[in-house]
Amino acid sequence: MKDNQKKDPEAWHVLVCGLSLADNSFDLGSSIVINRLLFPLSVFDLAALGAAGFREWAILERLAPAATAEIVSPTDAAVLPGYDALNKCWLASALLVLRGFARHICPAVSAYSWNLIAGHQKQTSHLFVEQLKEEGVEKAVYESRRALPAFQGGLLDYHLKILIPDKIRNDAFDAKEAAWIAKHFEIFNRLAAEDERFRFALEASIDWRYSKDVRSALARIWSGIESLFNINTELVYRISLLTATVWAPRGQERINAFRDIKNLYGIRSKAVHGEPLTEDKLSKGLHGSFELLRHLILDAITLGRVRSEDDFLSELLS
Repeated sequence: MKDNQKKDPEAWHVLVCGLSLADNSFDLGSSIVINRLLFPLSVFDLAALGAAGFREWAILERLAPAATAEIVSPTDAAVLPGYDALNKCWLASALLVLRGFARHICPAVSAYSWNLIAGHQKQTSHLFVEQLKEEGVEKAVYESRRALPAFQGGLLDYHLKILIPDKIRNDAFDAKEAAWIAKHFEIFNRLAAEDERFRFALEASIDWRYSKDVRSALARIWSGIESLFNINTELVYRISLLTATVWAPRGQERINAFRDIKNLYGIRSKAVHGEPLTEDKLSKGLHGSFELLRHLILDAITLGRVRSEDDFLSELLS
């Protein structure tokens, strides 16, 4: 590596907004942890970060009150096959969405802890007063003893608005959820790295929330659903039938699931072809389709692979 190139930090710290934690820290597996922010993140803290080199700090001002946690991924813990350290933070965030914590966002990343940043100005105010008395205004302002370290990081996916599923969890993220993620994280990491169909479906399950309208979001979700099946003919019937086998137990419940999935596909077709649909029908189609995709991805994670058609047929006929 050339001397003028930035080296990877010891860990990446991804800021989390909109997620409540039941405790101060949880292990998410693969050396990744999620930590609670111990102090509120103020606009003055962000301004101090701007002075340390974060040029886009003002963009985070409106999100600062919602900042609650950070996901930490050590750079020396990334293993192959799999995602690198920073992208493993994205995987952790994706798992949170799939487990129902879909209100949170991760707008920025830093090479050092957001716990060093959040509350920094309030916690170090005494240093400014001391330096002001000892060295004067110019030194206290331009050569501050309490300056943050040089910033390495930046904005991540930042969106002005986000579509939120109707079935979201408002409870605090707890030890039970952390244990589930820790148990399945490496399987999830491997699937995302090695299986293109799974990765495409996973990305669809996350980024549909950033679509400009419901119809575009529906199209994105169904592109993810269809990628998991590798089916080119009789899409409506076969996807509905096969998905129902893992969606519901045998009997009337599975029959109802088959009909519901067919109906969701019908809404999808009308939506992408510009046919008239009420807002209520579009909304139900959107949220029902996301639940379907979410269920299929979680099924693949639990199984350790994307189901083949033979797997579905075995569930259906055996």
